[in-house]
Amino acid sequence: MPFLVDSISAAIAAHGLTIDRLLHPLVNVKRAEDGRLLALPPRSGAGTARESMIYIETPRADARTRVRLRDALASVLDDVRASVADWPSLQAAMAADANRLDDRREHEGAALLRWFNAGMLTQLGHVVRKRDGSQSGSLGMCRKSARTLLQPRNCDRAFAWFDKAERAAPLILKANRLSNVHRRVPLDLFIVPLRDAGGKVTALSIHAGVWTSAAMQAAPREVPVMREQLAATMKKLGVDPGDHDGKALVHALTALPHDVLVGFEAGELERIATTMMSLVDRPRPRLVLVRSPLARHLFAFVWLPRDAVSTALRLQVQAMLTEAAQANVLDWSLEVDGTLALLRFTLDIRQGAAKVDEADLAHQLTAMVRGWGEAVEAELAEREDPARAAAVAARYADAFPLGYRATNGAVEAAQDILRLRHLDVNHDDGETRRDARLHSRTGVMDDRLDLKIYQRRGSLPLSDAVPMLENFGFRVVREIPTTLRDGELGSIHDFDLELPPTFSEGDLLARRDVIETAVAAVLNAEAEDDAFNRLVCSVRLTEREANWLRAWHRYLRQAGSSYGLVTTVQALERAPKVTRGLLDLFAARHDPDFRGDRTKAENAATEAIRDGLAAVDAINDDRLLRHYRALIGAIVRTNAYAPRPADGSVALAFKIDSAQVPGLPMPLPWREVFVYSRRVEGIHLRAGPVARGGLRWSDRRDDYRTEVLGLMKAQMVKNAVIVPMGAKGGFVVKTPTSSREEFMREGIECYKIFIRGLLDITDNLAGAKVIPPKDVVRRDGDDPYLVVAADKGTATFSDTANAISQEYGFWMGDAFASGGSAGYDHKKM
Repeated sequence: MPFLVDSISAAIAAHGLTIDRLLHPLVNVKRAEDGRLLALPPRSGAGTARESMIYIETPRADARTRVRLRDALASVLDDVRASVADWPSLQAAMAADANRLDDRREHEGAALLRWFNAGMLTQLGHVVRKRDGSQSGSLGMCRKSARTLLQPRNCDRAFAWFDKAERAAPLILKANRLSNVHRRVPLDLFIVPLRDAGGKVTALSIHAGVWTSAAMQAAPREVPVMREQLAATMKKLGVDPGDHDGKALVHALTALPHDVLVGFEAGELERIATTMMSLVDRPRPRLVLVRSPLARHLFAFVWLPRDAVSTALRLQVQAMLTEAAQANVLDWSLEVDGTLALLRFTLDIRQGAAKVDEADLAHQLTAMVRGWGEAVEAELAEREDPARAAAVAARYADAFPLGYRATNGAVEAAQDILRLRHLDVNHDDGETRRDARLHSRTGVMDDRLDLKIYQRRGSLPLSDAVPMLENFGFRVVREIPTTLRDGELGSIHDFDLELPPTFSEGDLLARRDVIETAVAAVLNAEAEDDAFNRLVCSVRLTEREANWLRAWHRYLRQAGSSYGLVTTVQALERAPKVTRGLLDLFAARHDPDFRGDRTKAENAATEAIRDGLAAVDAINDDRLLRHYRALIGAIVRTNAYAPRPADGSVALAFKIDSAQVPGLPMPLPWREVFVYSRRVEGIHLRAGPVARGGLRWSDRRDDYRTEVLGLMKAQMVKNAVIVPMGAKGGFVVKTPTSSREEFMREGIECYKIFIRGLLDITDNLAGAKVIPPKDVVRRDGDDPYLVVAADKGTATFSDTANAISQEYGFWMGDAFASGGSAGYDHKKM
């Protein structure tokens, strides 16, 4: 029986096993009637039969592989037996179809089938498929299942293909199923329409097989259909078979895979052949893409200089095609002809492929082949000053490891370099800085995105990144780190993120700049790492808006609210219209660049909040959102819209009319200023327009307002008989420190941030003229009186406060804080 050894060997190789030893003698066998082996006689005789025995040794395989291999070998042997047993019937079926084509004067198609019948095709199966899906005439491998050859929907496409116009037969396709017999390659399908007396197609006669090596090497003039295409191409190009161009065309078609070309339209064949002709004398990278007749497969022909071919490059090209077409590669092959190599890929596009830009792929291919450094330099030159591209590429390109180059390519490397270089150029103080880039890796699932985090110098600990990304609502599936020159040039951390059902990939990508800014702010310790960041993605907020909501939550907690962080975020997330309305209301009241009628905008935002609250079911959510609404209405000044440096030296400050905040404990301050940043929080309570009191460094992070309120009450009693009324302030340091020196240093810096927050929203005086603070909308009257004093923990800080006062040009000068070395003692005054 033919095909046994090569079919079994191919099946073993397909399971990743190598063959260490192979013996396949023919032996004399005597068996019982039930098939049991009785003896191996040394000579043939009565009752003996000649059988093929195949003995193979492979490296040890695990139990699962052994089971799979056993089942695969059983399937292979079934197909071999069926194909060999039905060989005469398979040839008869093909001969009958050839006669049918002759009857319809489709002589070239008939000649092709007869050529195959003459030993040019290893025929493996045949089936007749009717329009209603029923089957008949199953032969060879189709005895088991013919549906694996061509799925029902593809059969419908084939019927439509023949119905649409007078199409030449046979229709030639590649199956997605690999051959089990002889050679493990995609099966070739030849489909002949069966027509009734009126010429209507009633069934499809489908032949399956594999081209023989003799057929693949045959001259194009000997292959029916192809010889007709060759003649048409020569006529169109105006070349003579005997001249140089004619011989070059014949040579090109001979070198190309006949099993694929024979199914192409004449125009596609011409494009492939002329491309190859142009490369014979001067090999260089070229690419041609062709779709199969039923749009089931995309064939990619990739020519390369022979010396440029490597496994790494082949994998890069394969990854490029997979990503561009969003399809899997079914098969690939490599042919070398002189100094020119041809890589051919077959991609499965049955589920629909992305629109592929062939010119763009050709550009990428050229970049791959010309060398990594040159390719990166060329991509950099397109994205920044070309004069600097060479120097930047020389610094960074060779630092990328081979694994990165194989999976990412020069285009991605150029984008990564520019991000790293931006960190290096804009932050030359030696500080660790980070950046982020959100993008979609083509070909992955719809609910996945990639986020790259860049770090200047060193690498990012995974335990820092994963919780942060989860706070944005992502689920981290995996991370691929790339360190450049041991971290000297920085590191790239590529995270594969799974999106929750409520997130839209398209929406996130459309807002990638906003999301990248928010992620970078957290990475660089400019914003807090908590669940409020999720609102950036789920409610479409900016990092700044999420930070405002976070700050208001902090104030409400100090004011006595019992709602925790997670509860608050969930309430805001469940009511996105209310959340947006709150922020619109805040903007209408306090954005100094607001254009339009503020009153109308406030009313519209208030109406939107009211409508949104009507749809809120949970009573706790309703109560919490109304607290937010009341707080925004109580804010009379803020520096939220003022420019802020990235170093965190400026905090958010909100001046609040305490009487407008429901539920505040007594006594109610006349005004209070809440200061918030990632590093520090603080409160300043005033009993009246003219009030004074000390600022305390508090250690009561959870209830410092309660502490300061009690101190203000005591101060009001002490100041009852003098002009200034009672006031008190306090701040807490949020960043943990490891030593006493760091503790004091951070405390002083936080005190400075707190003082700046107070002065940011305080009026100044120039003589008798009141000067409002810059970038602040005042919802109250003039209020230039602000003095502070030392208190617990700040006894030596008055000079610092006075220096900031003078820096701001505040009218009090060095009298702003009492107790300073050159200032005033307000108690004595």
